[in-house]
Amino acid sequence: MTAAASRRSSQGHALPVQAAIVVAGVVAMAAAGRFSIPIGPVPITLQTYALFVLAGLFGGRLALVIVAAWLACGAFGLPVLADGAAGWRVIWGYSAGFFVGMAAAAYVCGQAAPKAKGWIALTALFVAGHAIVLAVGWGGLLATMSPRAAFDSGVLPFLPGAAAKSLAAALTVRLVSR
Repeated sequence: MTAAASRRSSQGHALPVQAAIVVAGVVAMAAAGRFSIPIGPVPITLQTYALFVLAGLFGGRLALVIVAAWLACGAFGLPVLADGAAGWRVIWGYSAGFFVGMAAAAYVCGQAAPKAKGWIALTALFVAGHAIVLAVGWGGLLATMSPRAAFDSGVLPFLPGAAAKSLAAALTVRLVSR
């Protein structure tokens, strides 16, 4: 099954199947947040890896719903964010811009994934998705710090991981979609 076929089948399924996909996606995002490296105001996690796998497999609409549900769970106190964090203060703290960027990247990459031919094109798409997450996250950090400090703590440390997670997500989507 190709990623496009998987996406078509998930969108063509009944609401309970789509709900199950969303719940499983929220669980995947929460589990990915347990792998965390605290480096500054925002930790490095595997959440963008999970995000891009979900977007590549299920499309932009379901990926956006997954991110919204994951953030709602976190906002209402479920420990689904990095290191099991939760609450409105976490959602609207240093990570707020990154969360908004993740929602945008989920939709954009999920919509574009069917057009990505091969793992190299899919990797490039997910790198672009990481650029969205990091650019919006950087913008969010500007509310509390200088542009240089925001870049040094909120973008630069994430670049190597973004490249590695983009490649891993692309390979995962291609492997699962076979």
